[in-house]
Amino acid sequence: MQKLYDYYFNNTLEDIYKQWVQHRAETQIVSQKTIEEDIGIWNRFIADTELARMQIAEIKPVHVMKLFQIWTGNGKITRKDFNNRKSVLNGIFRHAVLNEIITFSPITDLPCNTLKFKLPNASKKAYTVEERAMLLSYLKTLEQDAYTLAIQFAFYGIFRVGEIKGLTWDTENENIITIKQQLVEERTLQEDMTFSHPHRVLKDPKGNPFYSIRTEELPEAGINILRKMKELNPNGKLVFMHEGRPLTTDTFNRRLKKYCGELGITYLSSHKIRFTNASMLFDAGVKAIDIQPLLGHSNLAMTQHYIGQRTTERDSTEMARILA
Repeated sequence: MQKLYDYYFNNTLEDIYKQWVQHRAETQIVSQKTIEEDIGIWNRFIADTELARMQIAEIKPVHVMKLFQIWTGNGKITRKDFNNRKSVLNGIFRHAVLNEIITFSPITDLPCNTLKFKLPNASKKAYTVEERAMLLSYLKTLEQDAYTLAIQFAFYGIFRVGEIKGLTWDTENENIITIKQQLVEERTLQEDMTFSHPHRVLKDPKGNPFYSIRTEELPEAGINILRKMKELNPNGKLVFMHEGRPLTTDTFNRRLKKYCGELGITYLSSHKIRFTNASMLFDAGVKAIDIQPLLGHSNLAMTQHYIGQRTTERDSTEMARILA
């Protein structure tokens, strides 16, 4: 009797959405970042719609298509934005099917090719060589603290910001660093579908540890930054610590955005510095297959995404000389 009651009264789309989010958080089948992004999409684009309040068993393809048409109009959003929203609905309906709440997803086989999308703006994925030089020159004129030094350091290797935050350094072999961990800010999903304040956790670098745990040779400029940090932070467990505390990604990017604004440069996040340095190596003659281990990628296709759509391959060139 309870199962029948739930079927008709306690299984709104919003109810199933909450179950879906909780299930993914408990099983960790996707990253916390993905869950946070999906919650943001739900809150902005689905939570206040008629569809969210409907019993999921009563939702028909026509109801979903009506929402799609509201979203897209006569080209109001890009196809990428649409697919991000659609993927949240896909996940909720798939969860309902797998848990035998409904027998099929009403989103399947909808004629989305009839929708109109806005053309995306060309996205910039890397700083130019000139912008990189401007930033490095400007950062050297500022007070040298952990953040100004960490941003400079990011331009002398192919690191994730979490890897810089979690970096340790053997001064006896000072021109070689081992990327063996990352420091991330994790938050716990709460009952109200919000996340707790972040807490810092040391983990293996992102991706397959066989590839992502790696060594990189630094140019002299990069080594000098580590020496300076050792002077500022002689007893820290991690190299880059600000006022006795590890760095945060938000503050790193906020500082980077501030400095870009002061120089009149289009801001790109810390992650795009990886694109910048990988592309510089490729443009200088390093083959994609030789850049792959520096990025810590397990497959060459991902590396190709970082260096752009280039086809000419030339002889390998030493990384430290190029990024000096």
